Amino acid sequence: MTATEVLIPADVRFPLERANGVQVVKTAAALAAAGTRTTLLVRQSDPRPTDEVLALYGVAPSDRLQVRRLDVGHRTGTFALPRARFLLRAGLTGWRALRARSVVFTRDLQLADLLLRASAGPLVYEAHAVEALMYRERGTIYGTNEAPDPAKADRIAAREARLWRRAAGFVATTAGILESFAAAHGPRDRTRVIPNGTDVPADRAFPGLARETPPRILYAGQLYPWKGVDVLVRAMAAVPEARLVILGGLRGEPDERRIAALVESCGLAARTEMAGTVPPTRVADELARAAAVVAPFLHTAMSERHTSPLKAFEAMAAGRPLVASDLPASREFLRHEQNALLVPPGDDAALGGALARLLREPALAERIARAAFEEAPRYSWAARAAALRGLFDEVRG
Repeated sequence: MTATEVLIPADVRFPLERANGVQVVKTAAALAAAGTRTTLLVRQSDPRPTDEVLALYGVAPSDRLQVRRLDVGHRTGTFALPRARFLLRAGLTGWRALRARSVVFTRDLQLADLLLRASAGPLVYEAHAVEALMYRERGTIYGTNEAPDPAKADRIAAREARLWRRAAGFVATTAGILESFAAAHGPRDRTRVIPNGTDVPADRAFPGLARETPPRILYAGQLYPWKGVDVLVRAMAAVPEARLVILGGLRGEPDERRIAALVESCGLAARTEMAGTVPPTRVADELARAAAVVAPFLHTAMSERHTSPLKAFEAMAAGRPLVASDLPASREFLRHEQNALLVPPGDDAALGGALARLLREPALAERIARAAFEEAPRYSWAARAAALRGLFDEVRG
């Protein structure tokens, strides 16, 4: 085995249009494009050929990228427990890879902990949040009001502590995540802050502002309460000349019903589109048409320092003016009135004012969009792969 072989186990459906599905596939493809022999382990959930599914992500087949689709079942019952089956099958594959000195790279906390207990080797864990913190406030951020189980919270925290102490390498998608782990568990080496990424074509040119009438304000992502879509809907009262486009959520889910009801009660139904979950190609089309893109996260313990939003990086790469909540995580890559407009989280008046300002001041909109466009290569999938390869070489060294 060589330092250019990596296994990426990810318990996601294939395809999965949500951010975690896009992130793992794009990261695996970028590593392969950079010369790393990469195997991606995912769930078998679609009858289409692998190359056809990869095309949905804009990924071309490569002899350096192998996708193994594990049949773990999708029913619930005595003999069909998909999560347990995935852990068993991916765990066995990961154990063999570690024994052979291949790098195993995963964002799956439970699987990483199982592998760490079973075998020493070049295991690299990627933290997209402090999972123990996210679990403790999930009732608030997801709007379920469920009380966390203290024993489960302790188990999650213990897993994170073990991985921090013993994983060969540790990746965090924000500096805030890394600092939170260090504050809780002490210093360690072989760490990296590597944000999420976006597609950045080589032959790119700044597209200029969208000229569509009425101007389109775009939100793309899930509709959980902490995402702040409710704030955006209320903010649209300040921009009556604009149309709101919401991509994300599933038809009939409580979050989708909540936002649809709010749109109706605010009198915005005639100028709001709710398309639900759409493929990446549709997101790209809507970005090209958008007068502004919004990332309106609320202030929570998790979102404050632990959010690396793909859609914000996509807006930067598309050359679209971005309005985002002013949080420490946002300020890791955004600067007010330089490459974005930042507004206080949860403040619909401030958000509406920022959107109205962008439509009223096209020179400002173009200036911040152009600056973000020029900085986008720092957050490309290729840049992400280069940073990961450096860490993989280090943990195998």
